[in-house]
Amino acid sequence: MRHHPRTARLLCDFDSSAAAVRVTSRALRDRPAGALGLAPGSAALAGLASRLPAPVRRGAFVGTASLQASPPSRVSGLRGEDLAAWTADRYGPGPYPAAFVGSVSGAAVHLAAALRAPVLPQTFLVPVRARVDPDRPDVALRAGRALGEHLVEANPELALCHMHDPNQDRAMLVRFLYYRFKRLRLGRTLTRFLEQRLAPGATIFVVDCTLTWPTTRLGDRQRFQFGALGGMSPQEYAAGGDPVARYLAAQGSPLRRWPAPPTDERYPEAEWGYDDTLTADVAALAARRGFRVRRIRVAEPEHLSPLVADLHRWWYARRGLPADRLLVETYNQWEPYWAARLGAVPFWLQFTTRPSYRTLTRYLCRAEQYDRVDVNLFSNGVRSIGLVPAARWRGLADRCARLAGGTIGVDERTFPEDIGSTLRYGPALAAQPRHLPPPSPLTLAELDEFLDQAGDGEPARMARFEPVRPDSG
Repeated sequence: MRHHPRTARLLCDFDSSAAAVRVTSRALRDRPAGALGLAPGSAALAGLASRLPAPVRRGAFVGTASLQASPPSRVSGLRGEDLAAWTADRYGPGPYPAAFVGSVSGAAVHLAAALRAPVLPQTFLVPVRARVDPDRPDVALRAGRALGEHLVEANPELALCHMHDPNQDRAMLVRFLYYRFKRLRLGRTLTRFLEQRLAPGATIFVVDCTLTWPTTRLGDRQRFQFGALGGMSPQEYAAGGDPVARYLAAQGSPLRRWPAPPTDERYPEAEWGYDDTLTADVAALAARRGFRVRRIRVAEPEHLSPLVADLHRWWYARRGLPADRLLVETYNQWEPYWAARLGAVPFWLQFTTRPSYRTLTRYLCRAEQYDRVDVNLFSNGVRSIGLVPAARWRGLADRCARLAGGTIGVDERTFPEDIGSTLRYGPALAAQPRHLPPPSPLTLAELDEFLDQAGDGEPARMARFEPVRPDSG
């Protein structure tokens, strides 16, 4: 029996996976994403939110966290098949030429939308209501352990990674525990989805982000991860140092380093990494039904972005559309509908931190110059270590564009406490003067043609497309 309304209440609307499903499903229906695929955007509401005093904006982030979390008594009833059913029900009947299974990335969202294919993430975030000092990961581990044990025992097809990142997720950690579940088996619902809604001979893309992170093993399929991909390395989280001490002081914490539990293994990163256990079921299903399986292997989620950007430029040109502007998106703020209608080449970055800034810089130095470069910035509510200020993003876009460059849909005065950013992004794109007819979908044959032409250049080396044998896993 399905419990979709209940399942929706357990999910986090700001989770990259939930947003990917909502946004992709709307793109496949030729609808804009709006605010994370949840509601229409509103520049007016975003403007009101930005005018709030800084302490109120910070409080709004915490209040939002409280609304997103569910009490442990409700989370204890979570079932993996309900998560799968929620995902499947976001999409239409098909038939689809392809599906994307595995790690989430904004580049994969845009590639799926171009191919008219659904995205089925392996990982989902379920926030558990709790009040824990964000700077005490040792306490957070203990607070979440017992409920985690119950959930992995009740869901043998899921693995749980309790993630705790006081640098980037501070605004949310004060109200909930980050339970990220990874699906290890396809299960009845997703198997039926792929059997019934894929076209004969369709391709299943396994998005395999090989990124791992040091974790503390708590039991069978249960781990604790301190820190996360973004502005700091795992070593910097564990060792601390002057930047961490200054950050903690700025946050009003009496601590000067985090008391992290010892780690004993590396596991696929909680949000972005792919657990390859799932591939065996995908390959077996494909063998039974005559589907093709291809692995997209990347070391980090944004490593697919240069190739997908070049592909969009190629695709637009083939359809006789302009491809003279670059739209840079960050974290969960992606808009495949408007990208296509503006003739904007999408380039997705995992965060607004230094490594992503370098990724964009390298791409702009290599790619043929764009007339216009627009950068949208996700706000996480905290000036975290490694964050790149809005002015530097604007400056990079301005320097690298032939005609004009800057931020779009961003209130630079309040970033990264721009609480209205998710409401402002869609309307900012819709207000652009150039609206083009939607391009006809990219075909799988065209994708192969593009990949052949791409050869072994840097974008293709960063994102490998590889066949998956029927006996893989």
